[in-house]
Amino acid sequence: MKIGKNIKKLREAKQITQEQLGKLLNVSHQAVSKWENDAALPDISLLPEMGRVLGVLVDDLLTEKIDPYESYADRLFGIYCESRTMENFLRAEEEYRKLIESGKCTNKELCEYGYLYHYHMNDCKKKAFEMYDRVIEAEKESKSEVYYNTLTCYVSLKTQLGQYDEAMTLCKQIFEEDTENVQVYDLMLQVYSSTGKYQEGLKFAKEAVNKFPNESDMVGYMGEFYEHLECYEEAFECWDRAIELADKYIHWMFSKVFCYQRLGRKQEELNQWKAIVSWLEVKGFEGGAEKHRQNIIRLEEELASGKVSEEK
Repeated sequence: MKIGKNIKKLREAKQITQEQLGKLLNVSHQAVSKWENDAALPDISLLPEMGRVLGVLVDDLLTEKIDPYESYADRLFGIYCESRTMENFLRAEEEYRKLIESGKCTNKELCEYGYLYHYHMNDCKKKAFEMYDRVIEAEKESKSEVYYNTLTCYVSLKTQLGQYDEAMTLCKQIFEEDTENVQVYDLMLQVYSSTGKYQEGLKFAKEAVNKFPNESDMVGYMGEFYEHLECYEEAFECWDRAIELADKYIHWMFSKVFCYQRLGRKQEELNQWKAIVSWLEVKGFEGGAEKHRQNIIRLEEELASGKVSEEK
């Protein structure tokens, strides 16, 4: 076992003296000297903290060959890069967070922390597509609700990653295979919205509404496309209709209120917040109602004082 040699190598790489290492571990410099000269072994209870100070794992201290690392977080980052497991990501993430909270985190370590999440983002993306593909393959014959919900998630992730052409190609292929399914129309509207193809989306939404006139989301999407094309009154008409058709859902109310907000139409924004709060109260969602009452108070104060915010 080369623990003494390893301690010396790692200590020198950190450019600290035996006395400094002893202080960090609450032992004398003579004890450190004995370890490095193989005259004594460190107490086993000291090994975890020694590893942290020297930037390695306990197992590293006991290996024949050891490489120095800049920090314990750096070592854990390397382990995650090799294993790509959630467990090792969380170990490294916790250590970098501790460094930041201590105020001793260098810019290089901040960059590594970002890189840790960068790696993990790619791993999460890969895992998400793997799960979606499994469900889609398993449910494609039954065309179940979970099949279409998974397709929606799949397309949403594709567009979030900027893979617009792939998302559009997939949705068009699915649409050509089943032009009578309302969920397929919803999927197409989603991809038109996500890819920013608002003119084409509006044309498709009109066709969808003609085919399924009582489907609130199709009417609501039509309003969204009108909004992006700056046809605001047409958008509000569509959203009002969508709200009438979907008493169980509230999202098109929010489309209205945020559009009023962007346009700087404060009185109409205020009226819409009141409608939202009223809806939440009736449905028993007191927490949400209380949160949005703050918007009502804010706007009433602004209108009372004559304050006009910059139009967005």
